Amino acid sequence: MKVLTAYSHKGGTGKTTALLMLTSAIEAKGRSALLIDCDPHQSFGAFKAHSVTEDADLWSERFDLFYLPYEATTLRHLEAQLLTADESGKYDYALVNLSGTDHPFNRHVLRYAELTLLPFAPSALDLMELPAALEVIRALGEEGEIGDARVVFTKMRSRMNAAQSAYVEAALEGFPVLGTQIRETAINGDLVMRGLLGKRIAHLEAHARGLQRSEIPRYQEALKECIALLDEIDATIAQQGEIA
Repeated sequence: MKVLTAYSHKGGTGKTTALLMLTSAIEAKGRSALLIDCDPHQSFGAFKAHSVTEDADLWSERFDLFYLPYEATTLRHLEAQLLTADESGKYDYALVNLSGTDHPFNRHVLRYAELTLLPFAPSALDLMELPAALEVIRALGEEGEIGDARVVFTKMRSRMNAAQSAYVEAALEGFPVLGTQIRETAINGDLVMRGLLGKRIAHLEAHARGLQRSEIPRYQEALKECIALLDEIDATIAQQGEIA
């Protein structure tokens, strides 16, 4: 079971978006996942709630969800959940949704992840927060306390201009970055309302009429981006395993 998480010191960087994209990719590939929500906003819970409506069931039985709020959960409890899930052989992945804050609990969770994503939108506010988050990752990595980590660019509208590229390069200081980027689109902007994208596409293909059918290519393109993100993450983990 591969444990994945996303980490940042502020909200709005794209942590939840990245993890929700991974759930759609995991489902589309016929795999399974344990979703652990440690964020008080309960984004995974909202995602599931919006996936099961009177009109459609856009959820999957291959996913199980637990809410373990970071301010009321011990690391021992979280570790027990992960160990039980791993030993069950039921899940291919565990996705851990952290709160957007620099909290000791979040730092400890990073020790369980094979890969930690650091979502980063190339904006002034995110640029101010990214170096501190990278410093935490670097320090834990030097101590041998965590697995691999990668920055992933989010909310990308187009290519960065020269000034943005220079700022980002200075902040990253050589930190590895995923090649897959998360674009700022209408679908990615509110994934929590969309349900699992593969299920959404199947539902539209079966029931949509008229203009609604024009949405299908947009969902298909979004799902391709989700799968590209998961594929690169899987390849990154496999490569690090070969190196180790």
